[in-house]
Amino acid sequence: MSNSGNRLATRQPVQLRNAIRRALFAGAGSACFAPLAFGEAGRDVNPVNSLEEVVVTATRREAMILDIPYSISAISGATLDESHVQTLSDLTKLVAGLSFVDQGPTSRSAFVLRGINANSTDQSPILGSSGTVPPVSTYIGETPLFLSLHLDDLERVEVLRGPQGTLYGSGSLAGTIRLIPKSPDPSAFAASIDADAAQLAQGGQFNRSYAGVINLPLNDVTAFRLSAGQEHYAGFINENHVVKLGPASTAQNSPVGIPVSGDPNHPLFGPEVFTPVKDANTADVWQTRASFLFKPTGDFSALLSYYRQEDRTQGLQSASPYFKGGSIDYPAGSPPAGNPNKSGGYPVSFPTGGVIFQPNGTYDANNTVLPHNHRQADLGTLDLSFGFGFATVSSSTSYYRDTGHDVSDGSAFIAKTPGIYGFVPRVVDYETDFDEQKGFVEELRLVSASGKNPLDYVVGFFFQHLQGNNGQEQWLPGQTFFGNLSGHPGADAAAGDINFIVANTTSFLDRALFGELTWHATDQWQITGGARFFKQDFSINSYSALPYCGSFCGSGVLGVTADSGGYSVSSHIVKLNSSYKFNDRLNAYVNYSEGFRRGGANGIPLSGPFEVNPALLVYTPDKTRNYEIGAKGRLFDHINYTADLFYIDWTNFQLDTASFYGAYPLSANGPKARSEGFELSLDGELDQHLSYSFGYAFTRARVAQDFQILDRVDGGSDALAAIVSANKGAALPNAPENSATVALNYVHAAPGFLPGWNLRWHVDGNYRSSTLSRLENTIPGAAQPFVIKGFSIWDASIDLLNGHGLDVTLYGQNLFNELAITGGVDPGESGSGPTAVYASHYFIGRPRTVGLRLGYKF
Repeated sequence: MSNSGNRLATRQPVQLRNAIRRALFAGAGSACFAPLAFGEAGRDVNPVNSLEEVVVTATRREAMILDIPYSISAISGATLDESHVQTLSDLTKLVAGLSFVDQGPTSRSAFVLRGINANSTDQSPILGSSGTVPPVSTYIGETPLFLSLHLDDLERVEVLRGPQGTLYGSGSLAGTIRLIPKSPDPSAFAASIDADAAQLAQGGQFNRSYAGVINLPLNDVTAFRLSAGQEHYAGFINENHVVKLGPASTAQNSPVGIPVSGDPNHPLFGPEVFTPVKDANTADVWQTRASFLFKPTGDFSALLSYYRQEDRTQGLQSASPYFKGGSIDYPAGSPPAGNPNKSGGYPVSFPTGGVIFQPNGTYDANNTVLPHNHRQADLGTLDLSFGFGFATVSSSTSYYRDTGHDVSDGSAFIAKTPGIYGFVPRVVDYETDFDEQKGFVEELRLVSASGKNPLDYVVGFFFQHLQGNNGQEQWLPGQTFFGNLSGHPGADAAAGDINFIVANTTSFLDRALFGELTWHATDQWQITGGARFFKQDFSINSYSALPYCGSFCGSGVLGVTADSGGYSVSSHIVKLNSSYKFNDRLNAYVNYSEGFRRGGANGIPLSGPFEVNPALLVYTPDKTRNYEIGAKGRLFDHINYTADLFYIDWTNFQLDTASFYGAYPLSANGPKARSEGFELSLDGELDQHLSYSFGYAFTRARVAQDFQILDRVDGGSDALAAIVSANKGAALPNAPENSATVALNYVHAAPGFLPGWNLRWHVDGNYRSSTLSRLENTIPGAAQPFVIKGFSIWDASIDLLNGHGLDVTLYGQNLFNELAITGGVDPGESGSGPTAVYASHYFIGRPRTVGLRLGYKF
């Protein structure tokens, strides 16, 4: 890592940042000597909830965590606020064993629990295909939907570890995360506002946010609740190599112009010109949630909610710190080692026209096109509950629409195959992408009333219909201008600078009957059995065109191919569980549960020179079988604990990869994998002022059988070759063996000159050990994983609050400015040519951030 990168991390305006940092560290030390008396006039600080006091609804009825016979964590809204948790990435610092590739505040990466993951951490979008769904299902209220949700005005977050297919359906291979918003309250008016400003150590820019909540009772049986806010996340990544483009030309049929030549006397062969963008990776988020509750009796309620979030981002939260500079152009010679066309008449070579680069610093990136993205999500829900004494009937209905449009940089992919594109002098691959998903979900449940009944039951019906559209247009600006330089015409004049077009429509239909039956054999002993019977149908219609090679690659001047595929499946999964509550100190359980994930079909060409093995058109569902033994309880009257051992068999596991020729994204199946481990959590109070929590997870996840995924190697034959090959024992990616979390809270009366105020000191830390970025591939010359090094992140805050609702918080995140790499594209994945290291990038966590938050509740 370069010295310039280290200097970048330490310069910029530092007076405010250093002052706040000194206050945080001084506060952490003085907490040890603070007075041990509460100010009686002060507003109550959030008490520490002991384990048995936490009520959750994971079993579809209210229950104490101590009584739920499998591994589950609950994080209250107050705890989310104390730890300044705003994004899904922030959530992982509170849950041991939960992994996430941090791509920024609006990241759409998939969660990983208990090591159940086979995909690489590059997290490239599966364009032209539906792609695998995440192995951990995510619910917003009662709706199974994954959004890059801003975590605001939540009652709690429930993290259910292990397969949850009986009650939570497809996608719950490794667990389920439930984000439960606060509901309107007819009993009392309440409102709050807060504002936040924080400075980043790198770049010196400021985050800022504001939010407000109002709970308005309309009468004794109805209430309205509205929450809204906006967040701006400052950038800290410098994009030094954004190529300067000329004005768009209708003649070139391109949304942008030809890359400008750095030598006005040589417009064809001059070098690229760059327009650097400092602190480029900014994000802005707007969110609103409105809900209306009608509860005329204790036996009936209706909750109508609408949620909207809009994100606008620029740049990526990734850097290329290991690029040492120099030339990345191809020398003379034969492909792929060099340009056979290089000569006196063709003096420079692909892809940058002779640019000599300076070395990167720690927070420098190499995107040729500055990415930007705009997303909008709308979700409407209606939850009805009817009580009949012996049981409650619930209906959850939701409709959502999630759309996105973005511009991305595909230059690294083009640079891997320079011969195909004629070694043009200055290359920029400008990609425009779109995706849309619409979903309708209905779930009906009948849940028996709680009581002393020997039998409890949950039965239900689930219906889900998802419709998707996604696609991409890939442009090579200047293609028609440069096309005849090397004897490669490059493009049809009518098509212009467009290289590739893909568009897909998908449909997924899921119907299921599910249920669980619990027999209370004694007051202490229960046995639960459950099952889910489901039928699924998936279909895809795919259109792709390759204007660059026209009729040689498909039909007509655009080189069109169109294909369709799909699958139908009817199956079931089961669950068996038993627990015995000896006393409040020990509740022991054994658990067998199954999870499944839907399959799909790939948008791949089945004809032409880039024909893909037809056996890869469909990828089938995968399944997990979880064996678990655990215990929960209380030790020494002040330590709450949960502990478990688990073993998971994962069959027919899915992974995302790409075709042999053309690198068409596709999903496929491997045979078997296994995960085993141990989880422990402790929390409690050392006295009435000091509380703590601790979590630890050990996970060992491995491929359990040698396998290969085969694709066609030549459009004119049926020869097959492996595109993925791994051996038994290969580590699953993004699955750290060791992870831990710790948090401390200390509350006491403020000093005498602040009568009526309380102080709360908070510190939390999380650690994850090293892991691999992708499966180890045994194919000679194939891209190999890089080691994602272990790291720890520490946060702290000082909270001053009074009985009148005023709250002032001084906080610091990533106090030691750890460069936390969580994934990325390594040099091997970017090809073997001179562009490999230049094109590599690594997703990193945000640098040290110190800020001040003001809040008022009334």
